[in-house]
Amino acid sequence: MTDTTRDPGGPPGPAVLRFRGELDFAHERELAEAVDAALAGGARALVLDVSAVTFADSSTLRTLVLTQQRTEAAGGGLVLLGPLSLAVRRLLEITATDGYFTVVDSLPQARAAAADLSLRNPHGAGAE
Repeated sequence: MTDTTRDPGGPPGPAVLRFRGELDFAHERELAEAVDAALAGGARALVLDVSAVTFADSSTLRTLVLTQQRTEAAGGGLVLLGPLSLAVRRLLEITATDGYFTVVDSLPQARAAAADLSLRNPHGAGAE
């Protein structure tokens, strides 16, 4: 269900986590553990490829919101890579969180957006 990759060489790029299938309560822990591992590995910015996610529920949304907050606190950010399925797009629209996340439709755009988020927030929320 998940695949994690990192950009090789140079300054640390965003961790790219790929998800497919259903992201629901039964898979929330896997999503959270993948995020935890990427952040523990030094990633400040995350790209979550959800283009192959066919279903997402409120537990997924909760994990996404918490991930957004954690990456911002780490001085980075979260980018959702689509195109979003109807199910994921509808979840974000119904909960009025569609404007809360950065959503792009290509990996180069996602990497650029993650870099931009890191530049805008270089030291995290706790920095002075």
